[in-house]
Amino acid sequence: MFLSQWLPLPLFLIYRLVAAFYFLSWLIFSGFYDGGYWFIYLSNWVFTLVTAHFLLAMFITTHYCCGAGVEDDPAGYGPRRFKSETYIVGLSQEDDEDEGTSYAKVEEDDNALSWPQKVLWLFFNIASVTSVVVTITYWSLVYADVEIDGLMVNQHILGPVFMLIEVIMSNIPIRLLHFIYSHIFSSIYVLFTVIYWGAGGVNKDGEHYIYKVLNYEDHAGEAIFTVFFLLIILQALVHTFLYVLFRFRAWVVSKCQ
Repeated sequence: MFLSQWLPLPLFLIYRLVAAFYFLSWLIFSGFYDGGYWFIYLSNWVFTLVTAHFLLAMFITTHYCCGAGVEDDPAGYGPRRFKSETYIVGLSQEDDEDEGTSYAKVEEDDNALSWPQKVLWLFFNIASVTSVVVTITYWSLVYADVEIDGLMVNQHILGPVFMLIEVIMSNIPIRLLHFIYSHIFSSIYVLFTVIYWGAGGVNKDGEHYIYKVLNYEDHAGEAIFTVFFLLIILQALVHTFLYVLFRFRAWVVSKCQ
C-alpha cells in the first residue's frame, strides 16, 4: 500500500506528499467557506475522507521509505513492519496462478496487514467510491448555474480524479464485498439528513433541507427515490467500475512482470 508498480518510491512519495498537503489546505479552507454549516454537506464529509486517505498514505509511504534500508529493526520500522506488502496485489513470485491479484494471507502473522494499512484500506474503499458518486450527483442533480470556484473544482473534480489515480498508480486492492463500507458511510449520512430535517435544520440559505434533491418535506417521493438510486444503484455501479479498473491494473502488472 506504500508502493507503486509504475513509479519509483521517491517519486511516489513526492506525489503523495503534495496531494496530502494540497487537499489538507483546501479542507481547512472549506471550514471557513461553509462556516457553521460545514458539517451538513456530504461533499465536505467525502472530501475529509479523501484528505485523510492521502495523509495516512503519505505517512505509510514515508515510514517505509525512511526505513527501507534497515536490516535490524527491533522498533518495527522499515519494510519488515509491512511484510504483507508483496501479497496485497500479488507482486510476490510465489503467486503463479492468480495473475497478480492475491491478497495478504491473514493466517500468517508475519504477513498480516498492520493497523495503519487496514485503516488506509478502509479510507480508500470509502473515499474512492463516494468521491466519484458525489461528483456525478453534484454535476447532474445539485449544480445550479452558479460561478465555479476553487473549492468546487477541488471537491468535485480533483478529489475523485486523484482517487482514480490512486486506483491506477498504487497497489491498493479492491474487493467487491468491500462495497459495504461505502454503503454504510452513505447510509449514515442519509440518516443524518433525516434527523437534521426532522429537528428543523436549514442550509446556508435558510431553506428547510440540505440539498434540493433531499427535500423530504415538499418532495418526499423524489427524495426517497434519489436516496435509493444513489445508495443501491449508482454506488454499486461505481464500485464495480473501480473493481474492473483494479483487475485490469493487476493484469497489466502481471504481464509486465
